[in-house]
This record gives sequence, structure tokens and C-alpha cells, in this order.
Amino acid sequence: MNGEMDQICRITAAAKNALKTGAAIQYEPAAYETCIGFQFLPQRKLFGTKQVNARGVGEWYAHCCKKGMEDIKMILPVRVKDRNMLGFSNTSQSALVCFFKNSQVSLFFPRWEFDSVKKGWNIWYKEQEWMDPPQEKPHFCDYTEDFKTILAKIGRFAREIDCSNFADIFETSLSYLQGGPLPDHTQGQIPLPRIPESRLPIFQAAGLADVFGAMGSWNDSPPYMAHEKRRDGEYEALSEELLKQIRLAVLYAVNEW
Repeated sequence: MNGEMDQICRITAAAKNALKTGAAIQYEPAAYETCIGFQFLPQRKLFGTKQVNARGVGEWYAHCCKKGMEDIKMILPVRVKDRNMLGFSNTSQSALVCFFKNSQVSLFFPRWEFDSVKKGWNIWYKEQEWMDPPQEKPHFCDYTEDFKTILAKIGRFAREIDCSNFADIFETSLSYLQGGPLPDHTQGQIPLPRIPESRLPIFQAAGLADVFGAMGSWNDSPPYMAHEKRRDGEYEALSEELLKQIRLAVLYAVNEW
């Protein structure tokens, strides 16, 4: 899964857990996250404005609670104009959505920058007010059956165009949704979001099936292999549907509990 989207999933789940339990937020950064910062909108004061920045997820959450945060969700588009761009940073278009007691809704969009000295990523989230938000909070449905269908279809397609390595990925992802064993999570791997166990198969399946990236990804050789068999249209249609179902699965797994 794209690191930017994965981090937003983990922050959302951590904050949601803290809001539900009243306990301190628990967020474990990935090894490549060297710095996470948040820039809030300037606060109006008697003699001007005050800029508030938070260093780390804990400080951010504390300030959000001080402002009266009641709920949090993540959002991201289920379709993109160019899947080839998903191998680069700052392309997922995902965001944190915070709901406050005064009916204010804020969006936090990230900006990732590579630190060549520390060999890691510095990430800054910038707050924007959601002007004229919907009357109701976004609600995300369970499309697991549709996800199963596209995984089965694209798995067969991958084998037919001689992409057995991708076929294996899609088939394994499908097995997670069918009740198969999930992979062991070992120390040093990217932490899983703190979501209910019932949502983990959906999230793990989406993470594994998210093969859209740069060199070596589903965007690389497979389209040419499909073209050689005159199946360009199938490749495009199946790939678009897979990306859509992956993102719908993530939105449901992380937000709806």
C-alpha cells in the first residue's frame, strides 16, 4: 500500500480508538517516518492571530481534543486520472477529516519530503477548513463481495497474460477475504492500524492487492504483456475496478467501526 495512504489509515485508527476509549493516543511510526508535524489554521486572538504547530501525532491529537474534536475519518478518491503516478509521493490525495463540536470540519492534507541526511521522510500535515461540508458525515459501505469478484477476475487475467507473480498476489489477497490465514506481523514491519480484528482481513487484502506503483509494479510490464495478447481493454477495465475496490475496502475497514 502507498505509504502516504497507510500512514493516514494508522493515524485515523489511533485517534478513533483514543476518542472511543478516552485513553491516550497510541501511534507507532514506521521506521521511515523521521518527522511528523501538523500545521493548524491560525487562531484568532484579541490582538491578532496565533499559529499553532504540533510535533508528532500525540501533540496533534491533544490540540484537536482541546478544539473539541468529536470524530475522525479518512477520505481518498476511489478513482484517479493516472494510475502511473501512484508510484510517486504526494499522489494518493488522501486526507484526515476531523469533526468538531462547533460543527467545524477540518481536512488535514499531508506533504511528504525525503530527508537525504536521515534517509527517511519528513511529513507535514496542513489544516484546511472544509467549507460547506455535507449535512451528514461520510458513510462507507461494505463492498467485500465486489472486491472478491474483481480479485478473482484479475487473478485469472494475470495468469492468462503470463504474469504469474501478480496472479499469486491477487489469489492470496482473495484468500484473506475468504477466511484464509493472515500473514504474521513481525517486528520491524510497518505497524498495522488499530482497527477491530474483524476489519483486518479486508485491510490486509487491500494492502496486498495494491500493486499500483512504479518500476516492477502492475503499471510496469503487465500492460505490455496484455497488449501482446491484444487484451489492452481488459487490462484497463480490470485495473480501474481493482483500484476502486481496494480504496472502497480501505475506507470501510478504517472508518466504519
